[in-house]
Amino acid sequence: MLQFTLNNAMNVEKIQHEDPEISVYVIDDFLANPEGLMDYARNKAYFGRIGDDKTAYPGIRDRLPSAYEHSLGEAIKLVFGVRSPQIHRCMLSLTTLHPDRLSAAQKMPHVDSLGNDQFASVHYLCDNSHGGTAFYRYRLKNLVRLREDNFGVISEMMDGVMHSPEEHSGYLSGDTSLFKQELMIEARLNRLILYPSNLLHCAVLSSPKSLQNDVTAGRLSVASFFRLEEIPINQ
Repeated sequence: MLQFTLNNAMNVEKIQHEDPEISVYVIDDFLANPEGLMDYARNKAYFGRIGDDKTAYPGIRDRLPSAYEHSLGEAIKLVFGVRSPQIHRCMLSLTTLHPDRLSAAQKMPHVDSLGNDQFASVHYLCDNSHGGTAFYRYRLKNLVRLREDNFGVISEMMDGVMHSPEEHSGYLSGDTSLFKQELMIEARLNRLILYPSNLLHCAVLSSPKSLQNDVTAGRLSVASFFRLEEIPINQ
């Protein structure tokens, strides 16, 4: 039976940016047995085709079983002090899409949802040679988070990306005339990061090897999405 256990020695840190809208929790050494998860990825996971999960994720995915959701839920309770987080899904994810095939939306920061009670997490099953996750500001409107009242800027951002191909020709890395990188969290094996899912963010890919269709050598992670109902979110 597949089981995952929290590491009693895990380290939890809250990173608070000077902009109060940007805060990220980082848990190092999250699972006591990350090898079991990596073994699952190598031998049992069924990765579909790009786009099978109905998202814009630039790679292939498989939904993880409830055993992982349980362990993530325990970490969420610990970090946020809630009793019953609602976990929507946990997706084993391997980035594989070549930069030449990216859409405009995949060349810029994105949000996963608009609600202040919605959060996301990334659990890295790779090392820092695979980049990390960056959080951005849209310079033209001075926005780091999107909500119902400003979601319309997405189309404006996409237009800007399409009209500046010299700056936005592949995966976003660093600053451009449209986007300012405010914070970057490096990948690290068995590191879990948690953040409001309406923060503008994107993966940082620092090497071509991060696009390998190989769970052992590629950029393997778990992307999860959850909701907190019990506390007012001002993170």
